[in-house]
Amino acid sequence: MQSLFDNPPDRLQSDSIKWQRYAGREVLPMWVADMDFAAPEPVLAALRARIDHGVFGYAHPSAQLAQTVAEAIARDHDWQIEPD
Repeated sequence: MQSLFDNPPDRLQSDSIKWQRYAGREVLPMWVADMDFAAPEPVLAALRARIDHGVFGYAHPSAQLAQTVAEAIARDHDWQIEPD
């Protein structure tokens, strides 16, 4: 079974700031927030479904998303908020 890490996309010729900044030099950029692997298939499938729908208006967040955000804020910032 292959993982996302087995075949990373070539980003040297992309518009990646991470790779363009040091182009032509022997520097291996190790930025944390700019990953060098493709998004997982479930994410790509969800994006394709939204694109195929053709409408990109505002949507209400799910209750699960609101709860997850509230938990993350509590964990990361010691700030208790209501999900609503």
